Amino acid sequence: MDAFATHADLAKKLNRTFSEPEKLWITELLEDASTYLREDVIGSQVFPQATATFTAWPSLREVPLPAQPVIGVMSVTAGTTPVQYEERDGTLRVDTDEKVTVTFTYGYATAPEGLKRWACVLVSQALIPAELKLGLSVGGLSSIALDDFKVAFADGGDQTGIQLSERNIESIRNQYRTTIHVGGTR
Repeated sequence: MDAFATHADLAKKLNRTFSEPEKLWITELLEDASTYLREDVIGSQVFPQATATFTAWPSLREVPLPAQPVIGVMSVTAGTTPVQYEERDGTLRVDTDEKVTVTFTYGYATAPEGLKRWACVLVSQALIPAELKLGLSVGGLSSIALDDFKVAFADGGDQTGIQLSERNIESIRNQYRTTIHVGGTR
Protein backbone atom coordinates (compact mmCIF):
# COMPACT_ATOMS: atom_id res chain seq x y z
CA MET A 1 0.00 0.00 0.00
CA ASP A 2 1.25 3.50 -0.78
CA ALA A 3 2.78 5.44 2.09
CA PHE A 4 1.54 8.93 2.91
CA ALA A 5 5.15 10.20 2.96
CA THR A 6 8.47 9.35 1.31
CA HIS A 7 11.96 8.90 2.68
CA ALA A 8 12.75 12.31 1.13
CA ASP A 9 9.91 13.91 3.17
CA LEU A 10 11.27 12.41 6.38
CA ALA A 11 14.88 13.34 5.52
CA LYS A 12 13.79 16.95 4.99
CA LYS A 13 11.87 17.09 8.29
CA LEU A 14 14.78 15.56 10.22
CA ASN A 15 17.48 17.52 8.31
CA ARG A 16 19.18 14.21 7.63
CA THR A 17 20.51 12.23 4.67
CA PHE A 18 19.65 8.54 4.41
CA SER A 19 21.87 5.98 2.66
CA GLU A 20 20.38 3.81 -0.10
CA PRO A 21 19.76 0.83 2.24
CA GLU A 22 18.23 3.20 4.82
CA LYS A 23 15.90 4.65 2.17
CA LEU A 24 14.41 1.18 1.58
CA TRP A 25 14.06 0.64 5.32
CA ILE A 26 12.53 4.10 5.92
CA THR A 27 10.09 3.52 3.04
CA GLU A 28 8.95 0.28 4.67
CA LEU A 29 8.52 2.02 8.05
CA LEU A 30 6.52 4.82 6.38
CA GLU A 31 4.29 2.20 4.72
CA ASP A 32 3.74 0.58 8.14
CA ALA A 33 2.93 3.96 9.72
CA SER A 34 0.52 4.75 6.87
CA THR A 35 -1.18 1.38 7.29
CA TYR A 36 -1.57 2.12 11.02
CA LEU A 37 -3.12 5.50 10.19
CA ARG A 38 -5.47 3.97 7.57
CA GLU A 39 -6.57 0.85 9.44
CA ASP A 40 -6.33 1.68 13.14
CA VAL A 41 -6.88 5.43 13.23
CA ILE A 42 -9.03 6.50 10.25
CA GLY A 43 -10.65 3.16 9.44
CA SER A 44 -10.64 3.71 5.68
CA GLN A 45 -8.40 4.29 2.71
CA VAL A 46 -8.23 8.01 1.95
CA PHE A 47 -5.13 7.77 -0.29
CA PRO A 48 -4.41 6.71 -2.97
CA GLN A 49 -7.51 7.01 -5.12
CA ALA A 50 -9.41 3.79 -5.77
CA THR A 51 -12.53 2.69 -7.60
CA ALA A 52 -15.06 0.47 -5.84
CA THR A 53 -18.34 -1.23 -6.70
CA PHE A 54 -20.96 -2.14 -4.10
CA THR A 55 -24.63 -3.10 -3.95
CA ALA A 56 -27.14 -1.56 -1.53
CA TRP A 57 -30.83 -0.97 -0.92
CA PRO A 58 -31.77 2.73 -0.93
CA SER A 59 -33.29 4.09 2.25
CA LEU A 60 -35.78 6.84 1.41
CA ARG A 61 -34.17 6.80 -2.06
CA GLU A 62 -30.74 7.60 -0.64
CA VAL A 63 -27.56 5.52 -0.71
CA PRO A 64 -24.59 6.67 1.39
CA LEU A 65 -21.23 6.15 -0.32
CA PRO A 66 -18.97 4.12 2.00
CA ALA A 67 -15.69 5.96 1.33
CA GLN A 68 -14.60 9.58 1.12
CA PRO A 69 -13.68 11.89 -0.44
CA VAL A 70 -15.85 11.03 -3.44
CA ILE A 71 -14.15 11.92 -6.72
CA GLY A 72 -16.89 10.73 -9.04
CA VAL A 73 -19.68 8.24 -9.58
CA MET A 74 -19.22 6.13 -12.71
CA SER A 75 -22.49 4.21 -12.73
CA VAL A 76 -25.63 3.38 -10.78
CA THR A 77 -27.76 0.48 -11.98
CA ALA A 78 -30.71 -1.59 -10.79
CA GLY A 79 -29.90 -4.94 -12.33
CA THR A 80 -28.81 -3.95 -15.84
CA THR A 81 -30.96 -0.79 -16.00
CA PRO A 82 -29.19 2.56 -15.47
CA VAL A 83 -30.64 4.60 -12.61
CA GLN A 84 -30.84 8.39 -12.50
CA TYR A 85 -28.95 9.77 -9.51
CA GLU A 86 -27.63 12.91 -7.91
CA GLU A 87 -24.51 12.83 -5.71
CA ARG A 88 -24.41 15.28 -2.83
CA ASP A 89 -22.07 15.27 0.18
CA GLY A 90 -21.15 11.59 -0.14
CA THR A 91 -24.75 10.41 -0.59
CA LEU A 92 -26.56 9.37 -3.76
CA ARG A 93 -30.16 10.39 -4.26
CA VAL A 94 -31.62 7.75 -6.63
CA ASP A 95 -34.87 7.45 -8.60
CA THR A 96 -35.67 3.94 -7.36
CA ASP A 97 -36.42 1.88 -4.27
CA GLU A 98 -34.82 -1.18 -5.91
CA LYS A 99 -31.44 -2.58 -4.95
CA VAL A 100 -28.71 -0.63 -6.81
CA THR A 101 -25.12 -1.35 -7.81
CA VAL A 102 -22.85 1.68 -7.59
CA THR A 103 -19.36 2.15 -9.03
CA PHE A 104 -17.48 5.20 -7.79
CA THR A 105 -13.98 6.62 -7.31
CA TYR A 106 -12.82 7.98 -3.96
CA GLY A 107 -9.65 9.13 -2.24
CA TYR A 108 -7.11 11.92 -2.56
CA ALA A 109 -4.88 12.06 -5.66
CA THR A 110 -1.96 13.09 -3.41
CA ALA A 111 -1.53 12.35 0.26
CA PRO A 112 -2.91 15.13 2.50
CA GLU A 113 -0.14 17.12 4.19
CA GLY A 114 -1.55 16.29 7.63
CA LEU A 115 -1.31 12.54 7.03
CA LYS A 116 2.15 12.94 5.48
CA ARG A 117 3.25 14.76 8.63
CA TRP A 118 1.75 12.12 10.97
CA ALA A 119 3.46 9.28 9.07
CA CYS A 120 6.79 11.10 9.50
CA VAL A 121 6.09 11.68 13.22
CA LEU A 122 5.34 7.99 13.76
CA VAL A 123 8.51 6.85 12.00
CA SER A 124 10.69 9.41 13.73
CA GLN A 125 9.39 8.11 17.10
CA ALA A 126 10.60 4.64 16.16
CA LEU A 127 13.98 5.56 14.66
CA ILE A 128 16.24 5.61 17.74
CA PRO A 129 15.13 2.23 19.13
CA ALA A 130 15.08 0.74 15.62
CA GLU A 131 18.54 2.10 14.72
CA LEU A 132 19.87 0.66 17.99
CA LYS A 133 18.30 -2.67 16.92
CA LEU A 134 16.05 -2.67 19.99
CA GLY A 135 12.80 -3.27 18.12
CA LEU A 136 9.84 -1.04 17.43
CA SER A 137 8.29 -1.19 20.89
CA VAL A 138 10.67 -1.51 23.81
CA GLY A 139 8.91 0.08 26.75
CA GLY A 140 9.81 3.72 26.41
CA LEU A 141 13.19 5.38 25.93
CA SER A 142 13.96 7.57 28.95
CA SER A 143 17.54 8.73 28.27
CA ILE A 144 20.59 8.35 26.05
CA ALA A 145 24.14 9.18 27.19
CA LEU A 146 27.03 9.58 24.75
CA ASP A 147 30.08 9.15 27.05
CA ASP A 148 30.41 5.47 27.94
CA PHE A 149 27.41 4.94 25.68
CA LYS A 150 24.27 4.17 27.64
CA VAL A 151 20.61 3.86 26.73
CA ALA A 152 18.06 3.77 29.55
CA PHE A 153 14.44 2.70 29.34
CA ALA A 154 11.43 3.20 31.56
CA ASP A 155 8.17 1.29 31.49
CA GLY A 156 6.15 3.15 28.91
CA GLY A 157 3.22 0.80 29.22
CA ASP A 158 0.82 0.49 26.31
CA GLN A 159 1.72 3.93 24.91
CA THR A 160 4.96 2.76 23.26
CA GLY A 161 5.90 1.80 19.74
CA ILE A 162 4.45 3.27 16.58
CA GLN A 163 1.25 4.89 17.80
CA LEU A 164 -0.33 8.23 18.60
CA SER A 165 -1.97 9.66 21.69
CA GLU A 166 -5.74 9.33 22.06
CA ARG A 167 -6.16 13.09 21.47
CA ASN A 168 -4.22 12.90 18.21
CA ILE A 169 -6.10 9.80 17.08
CA GLU A 170 -9.45 11.49 17.70
CA SER A 171 -8.35 14.60 15.82
CA ILE A 172 -7.27 12.58 12.77
CA ARG A 173 -10.46 10.50 12.86
CA ASN A 174 -12.62 13.62 12.95
CA GLN A 175 -10.80 15.04 9.95
CA TYR A 176 -10.61 12.00 7.66
CA ARG A 177 -13.03 9.28 8.75
CA THR A 178 -16.30 8.56 7.00
CA THR A 179 -19.26 7.80 9.25
CA ILE A 180 -22.39 6.21 7.84
CA HIS A 181 -25.52 5.95 9.94
CA VAL A 182 -27.97 3.25 8.87
CA GLY A 183 -31.58 3.56 9.91
CA GLY A 184 -34.04 0.71 9.68
CA THR A 185 -33.77 -2.57 7.82
CA ARG A 186 -35.55 -4.00 4.87
